[in-house]
Amino acid sequence: MSFDLDKDNSLIDTSVLPNDIFTRIDDDFFSIVKILAGYSIVNILRIQLINSARKLLNTPDVFAFFRIESEETDTLKAESCLKSKTGEYIVKPGIQVGLSYLIKLLQKKLKEELALKDNNEIQHKYISNEFIDKHPLLKSLIKWYQQNNSDDNNKSNRYSESIKKFSICLYVLGGKQCYEFVRLNMPGSIPALPTVLDLINKSDMTLTEAEFRFNSLQQFQSGFGFCSEDTTGVIPKVEYDSSTNSFIGFTTPIVDGIPLTKHYQADTFDDFKIVYNTNEAASLLNVHMFQSISTEDDPTNFPKPFLLSAYGVDNTFTAIDILRRWMYIFESCLDKGVRIVGFSTDADNKYLSAMRLASNFFASLPNFKLQKHEHAFKIDIPNDWTWFFLSRNQLFLFFQDPVHIVTKWRNRLLSSTADLYIGNDKISMAHIEQLINNNHYTKLDHGLTKSDIQPKDRQNYNSCIKLISDDVINLLNDSRGTNGTVVYLTLLKMIVKAYIDKSTSIHERIKSAWCVVFVCRLWWSSLEKKSALKSSKISQTINERKNKINKYFITRPAYISVEMNAHNLLYLVLLVKQRHLPKQTLINLHLFNSQPCESLFRDARSLSSTFSTVVNFTVKDFIRRSQKLSILNQFRYNQLEKDLSFPIHHKHKREHLLPSSHQLDEIDALDIQQLILNAYEQALNLVKHSKLLDTLNEHKINCLDDLKNNTSEEFGLDEENDDNDVVDYASDQLIDEIPFDPQNENVSDDDESILNSTKSDFNGM
Repeated sequence: MSFDLDKDNSLIDTSVLPNDIFTRIDDDFFSIVKILAGYSIVNILRIQLINSARKLLNTPDVFAFFRIESEETDTLKAESCLKSKTGEYIVKPGIQVGLSYLIKLLQKKLKEELALKDNNEIQHKYISNEFIDKHPLLKSLIKWYQQNNSDDNNKSNRYSESIKKFSICLYVLGGKQCYEFVRLNMPGSIPALPTVLDLINKSDMTLTEAEFRFNSLQQFQSGFGFCSEDTTGVIPKVEYDSSTNSFIGFTTPIVDGIPLTKHYQADTFDDFKIVYNTNEAASLLNVHMFQSISTEDDPTNFPKPFLLSAYGVDNTFTAIDILRRWMYIFESCLDKGVRIVGFSTDADNKYLSAMRLASNFFASLPNFKLQKHEHAFKIDIPNDWTWFFLSRNQLFLFFQDPVHIVTKWRNRLLSSTADLYIGNDKISMAHIEQLINNNHYTKLDHGLTKSDIQPKDRQNYNSCIKLISDDVINLLNDSRGTNGTVVYLTLLKMIVKAYIDKSTSIHERIKSAWCVVFVCRLWWSSLEKKSALKSSKISQTINERKNKINKYFITRPAYISVEMNAHNLLYLVLLVKQRHLPKQTLINLHLFNSQPCESLFRDARSLSSTFSTVVNFTVKDFIRRSQKLSILNQFRYNQLEKDLSFPIHHKHKREHLLPSSHQLDEIDALDIQQLILNAYEQALNLVKHSKLLDTLNEHKINCLDDLKNNTSEEFGLDEENDDNDVVDYASDQLIDEIPFDPQNENVSDDDESILNSTKSDFNGM
């Protein structure tokens, strides 16, 4: 029996060839030849330098070289050929069959690859239905072109909801120039710009200055939320808002803490002249954000912060105004079925005072007893918790923004008036500067640069994080005389761990927060006792003595902030333990701050037009931009069909894992008393090298209860001790920002007809 390979290609199985056979050369190629055709074929090909599959297929007669008389081929002829009596060399049949088989394998493999390539090219020319179904936006676009392809089609273009949403997102993200560029080069693919602007104006995200959007809170299903409030500098500028027939940009009147909406209206030119000359343009913008907690069904899916209200202000409102405004927000949200758990701000003195008054934290008002409100929280607190200063009943909880606390803590190190000592240990930025200047270490060792210890932007949070890295603290531990600085940076690291780090467990948050508090209490008490001993020898009042020791301690706002945050954190945990709040509230702890306000300010500033050099915005600019951002967030986070895809920032891709649900289940078994004792022991270990405890022992302050009286005296200081470590920048100008000239404003994306003017003597419009 014999097989005719020329006629029966089914016997040739190309799977024995590797997929990269046509890219192999030399030994890689010969190894395959040896397996499929034998060693003799390898020698025949090697002597002719046929070292690849393509060379083999392009060689007409591989055995032709046997006809050449040469000493180099004699040995190979003897191995591969039979010599006839006439002297003719005939290649052995086995070698011929092996080579023929190899060539046919390669030829068939080549045909398969060419056919596959042609098929792929055909597929690229046509779009399959499966591919279209996977891309709803493309499907909508194709349908639109099909509907509008007829020459006699006189109907106006109609666009699907997907195209409309895509168009709005394109306009918000790219601006007017980008939108028009896409529309001109893809005719009819997206609506005209006036249509997009009309869609934006008709959305339910419309915002009016000083108007609170309480009706929109019904979209949040958890029923609980946290509010934050913050101000930022704006360009003082008065503009006309055609949608409300009022002027925006003046300082909004505050009545009983509540801003008045649409206050500045004028029916005649003379009326407007009077309004303009009797009111100041606002240099600050005040915003209120609402952060809903996640639902029980999906505890790790956090709703995006919601802009509740925004309006222009000056800096004349009081702590009582703030309290009344918070009560108005609380009652209004309650009417909509949402319980405000608390408020967060940036540690400004007015807000601190309002928080202390509201929570009865060593401050109170005779006719303003929020603890007696019918909706106030009520928890059980053991009587022996003498270290805990919050009342059992609280209407709100309060958190000072931890990022601001961190920067205040770092800025105290930079202060020229401070001379920080904890016990006998000096706390100084010079220790870190010596580390940077030490030739034995490089940036790879500590990760620091000189800009981290001499920052132009004193609110730079990232430089604070670099200062508290393990590498920096370990290197300082190995240095002499740096114990005080190590303790200070360790406390700073604990603040980050307690309130900012998303991955921190609940018990670690409590322990870290209260360790910072106890170290501060020990620190202040030792300074106070030392000062009292010295002042007894010279006549000094209590306030004079305390003001003198302030330079050795952190600023009073920073200290009160860490105390209040720790108290409110523990109160919040107790609310969950005692079933007053759902457990998922504790997963949302890192969101209870004023960073949503800061984030909104940054995003709104980034929405300036493509060719604009103006960084800041006016009050009306902010309202218009925040409306666009609200619509964008709604499309991005609330879309059910997922018909639009958005890029994810690289920082968000590296977010730490959040506490798992089983950790929340452990909250019931959490031993608060033991955690506090552990935090106190940790505080003692931190300061034991500073001889601080020796001073306290001399005055019979030996335990946690003994610290109570000394600590409560510190809260009685007057309000004069402000946070003097912060440079007093102009409120209406950003750091590193070119001052804005209203007469040379760049082209804006706003297509409305607006009335602009700047505050000066009125000379007409």
